[in-house]
Amino acid sequence: DPDQAAERTDYILRTAEPVCVLTDAEVGFATDVAPVVRIDELELAEVSAAPVTDVDRVAPLRPEHTAYVIFTSGSTGRPKGVAVAHAAIANQLQYQTVEFGLDAADAILLKTAATFDLSVWEFWTAAACGGRLVIASPDGHRDPAYLNDLMRREWVTTLHVVPSMLDALLADGLADSLWRVLAIGEALPGATAQRFLAEHPRIELFNLYGPTEAAVSVTTHRVTAADQVSVPIGIPQWNNRVYVLDERLRPGPDGGA
Repeated sequence: DPDQAAERTDYILRTAEPVCVLTDAEVGFATDVAPVVRIDELELAEVSAAPVTDVDRVAPLRPEHTAYVIFTSGSTGRPKGVAVAHAAIANQLQYQTVEFGLDAADAILLKTAATFDLSVWEFWTAAACGGRLVIASPDGHRDPAYLNDLMRREWVTTLHVVPSMLDALLADGLADSLWRVLAIGEALPGATAQRFLAEHPRIELFNLYGPTEAAVSVTTHRVTAADQVSVPIGIPQWNNRVYVLDERLRPGPDGGA
């Protein structure tokens, strides 16, 4: 993220040791840690446009292979890199599609930077359910009025959001196109939850929780009028489901981890 502190970016690059860094001419990012490739200056005329297959790879791509490495915020120390597998992401998206009834009629808002794992939901949920992806403008995630207007105009049905932004969206007059809101990333205050229910009884509100290591979320709770003081993080997502976000989290025969 070009907007992050240079010290953090340098630390991440030196820790991850990537084979190259992708950027563009406008950003003009520079580093001595790895070769920098400006994608808008590449000459690709002689490169095949056909999909990449295992023949093109150094080894076959498997579900247990790492899909991405994302660095935590570092709020309790230095950021640490977390490797997330393709299988974990696929299970997360399959769970979300089934649990919340997503289908081709849905429109998902993309507003979160790729450096925050909430963006995994936003990037891929529409593809998983066959719905539409509505992409906010750069830095649009900072402007509640802009986001509400965009959601109304494009009839967005599903919003993934941190509770502090949800509070700001409520203050501006939350878009009435929404069918469901999935809150994650921070504690959801009881006051915010109850204001949401009072002002938007038709829209479902869910509180989710999960460490980065578990591919975004591991628990789900639908918010009700009983959640006055605090909102529970919910029940494990494998409850009555076959989806397992991470094999290390699969419940044992006695229900234990």
